[in-house]
Amino acid sequence: MNIIKNKGYSKRCIFCKQDSSMSRTVEHIIPESLGNKEHILPAGVVCDRCNNYFALKIEKPLLELDYFRHARFRNVIYNKEGRIPTIQASCLPAKIIVEIERNEEGKSINITREEDISKFINSVSTSNTLEVYYPEPSLPEGQVVSRFLGKVAIETLALTGLNIPGGIDEIVDKPGLDELRNYVRIGSQRVNWTFHVRRIYPEDKVFYKEGRECEILHSFNLMYTKSQELYLVLLLFGVEYCINMGGPEIDGYLEWLKQHEFKSPLRTEQEK
Repeated sequence: MNIIKNKGYSKRCIFCKQDSSMSRTVEHIIPESLGNKEHILPAGVVCDRCNNYFALKIEKPLLELDYFRHARFRNVIYNKEGRIPTIQASCLPAKIIVEIERNEEGKSINITREEDISKFINSVSTSNTLEVYYPEPSLPEGQVVSRFLGKVAIETLALTGLNIPGGIDEIVDKPGLDELRNYVRIGSQRVNWTFHVRRIYPEDKVFYKEGRECEILHSFNLMYTKSQELYLVLLLFGVEYCINMGGPEIDGYLEWLKQHEFKSPLRTEQEK
């Protein structure tokens, strides 16, 4: 665990702006259940109350989305309780739905409905083949995703301010972040903050880092466009997400992509 010392410390939470001097929990910018053990904000940058709220109301439903359950299953990523999420699959030719469990040793089939057991046994005894089919879900969408991206965006900005005297205070007091801040904290019945999502390379893509092969679970950075719009660009399992920190429109990033032949600002050249 690598927690950067907070030289730009504020006694106020970067989200609710309330006193956070008594807060004791650190904040993972990307959840541990998505493989993050490195990018962590010190206690007090995000207060305990906001930290707990995000874990329950944003990160938990995000991790339960079919797409992320499947991605965590495929990449053998454990949650805090040391478990890999299970996924549902179709078992053919039995024509039943089964639950697939996984650990580092392999996979196992769990038949959840008692009435399906006899179907499974009959199918195994009469057929030479047994297929378990679980197609990859479509890319995630919806307000829980955009609120998660907004949270990551503001926390990434805080990460850059940790080593700047007064940097966290400046983020707390910045009115241009208030709309996104409130959207992350409360959500909105009227505004659905637009974000851009696309796959830029296969999930199992191999890269080189310091002469060694590796896979990149996540990467993120902030970028300014020529019109001075500030965007978060986040990479998870080969999928790029982008959100505008100043408003719910994504037009500036789409224009940036056109000008750069649709190459990702996070695309590394350290490819195999």
